[in-house]
This record gives sequence, C-alpha cells and structure tokens, in this order.
Amino acid sequence: MPELKFASPGPVWFAAWVVYTLVYCVTLAYLLNRKRFDTHERILWFLVVTFAPVIGILLFVFISEDDKISAEDAAKRRTALSDTAGTPWQTNLGHTKDSAS
Repeated sequence: MPELKFASPGPVWFAAWVVYTLVYCVTLAYLLNRKRFDTHERILWFLVVTFAPVIGILLFVFISEDDKISAEDAAKRRTALSDTAGTPWQTNLGHTKDSAS
C-alpha cells in the first residue's frame, strides 16, 4: 500500500493567505467607512464577509453601490448653516444677528 505524505504548504499558499488577508482587511475598512450604510447594513455585511469570506467579499464588491457622488449633488445636499444651526434659538430668530435682515 502506498504511503500518503502531505507536503508542507509552500510559499504559494503563504502568498495566497497574505493576499486574502489584505483583501479582507481592505473590504472591512471600506465597509466600516461607508456613508450610505446604517448600522444594521454594516452589521449584516460584516457577518456575510466574515462567515462566508470569499463569496461575501465578491458580493460586497459587485452588489454594493459606490459612495462617490457628483459635486453638484453634494452641493444640493449641503444645507446652509447659520450661526444658530443646531441650537434652541435656530427657530427663534429674535436672538441672532440673522434677525436683522
């Protein structure tokens, strides 16, 4: 009966493991920095990428939308700020210099 000998994983497997680890870390970093995802979506994608790594990374890359928006859209979404933005006096203009105009 022939003996089965298992060869040690060579440099090819080590290189593949390093590349996979880098892709996984970059995917998680990109996932956590996404502006369009709320907490539930981030948790779901984290679980998919972690527990089904190869398929999860491929799905994330091909399915998720890109965060890039045009400069015109960004300008439309940006609201004009006054010196009272986010304060209780925002709706009562009698207390600010904005009320003079």
